[in-house]
Amino acid sequence: MNIGLVVNPHKLGAAKFLSGFVSWFVSEGHKPLVLAGLDLRVRAKRLAPSRLVREADLVVALGGDGTLLLAARLVGRSEKPIMGINLGGLGFLTEFSGAEAREGIRAFAQGRHTEEHRMVLECRYDTKRGFALNDCALNMGPAGRVIEVIAQAAGTFVNRFVGDGVVVATPTGSTAYSLAAGGPVVYPTMQAMLLTPLAPHALAARPLILPPETKLELSLAQGSDTAVLNLDGQRRWRIAVGRPIRITQAGFSVRLVTPQKKSYYSILRNKMKWSGSQV
Repeated sequence: MNIGLVVNPHKLGAAKFLSGFVSWFVSEGHKPLVLAGLDLRVRAKRLAPSRLVREADLVVALGGDGTLLLAARLVGRSEKPIMGINLGGLGFLTEFSGAEAREGIRAFAQGRHTEEHRMVLECRYDTKRGFALNDCALNMGPAGRVIEVIAQAAGTFVNRFVGDGVVVATPTGSTAYSLAAGGPVVYPTMQAMLLTPLAPHALAARPLILPPETKLELSLAQGSDTAVLNLDGQRRWRIAVGRPIRITQAGFSVRLVTPQKKSYYSILRNKMKWSGSQV
């Protein structure tokens, strides 16, 4: 099996873990592939991103959630399965711990793994086109001044949000920026679109959960300052007044390999430090 590795080499202990991990799965008969240009001290075939994705049977993201989001962007429409191994802190997306990684690889190689299909957003602005597994966040620009965002759904006016901006999230991204802004936690395999205002200048402005087929359009009101659109924190577009951003459900999903013995509720309890008990 060809295993494509997307690694954050700056994570503490990443180099040591990677060395032992690669040695182990080579001994299991698997072939490691790594991105060309990364200074990783492992014996592996180095490939450009597109070729690595094409040749890999499984893409493994070693790091934190940002590393998995990068892997998802590289995989794109190919829908190659992705396994996230958490070498960082919180890690909602990188569900495997370092201790669980080897069993996860074995399960995948033997076809007894579990996986989830996660919704992806497609964002268009002028000639630009991008995708987001977590969210598209429209934030105030470099001047740091309040922006006015007009939201429409399929041509129907929704609201004018005045504040720091808005974040449009998938259920997967409901535990990221949207949650920090007061949005709800949504089960990650659901199909839905979340619209969460950022520091709104109106107490009545509240998050919305919209159907996945919603054709959402965001634009800056006349007189508003410029803004920046962040796609999963990986790409940034400068947004001007009078040019709408169009956000829809993408025509593909991200396949996440998940641990067999973990429930999403246990992940929430662990990551969010919930203190409740069953007895």
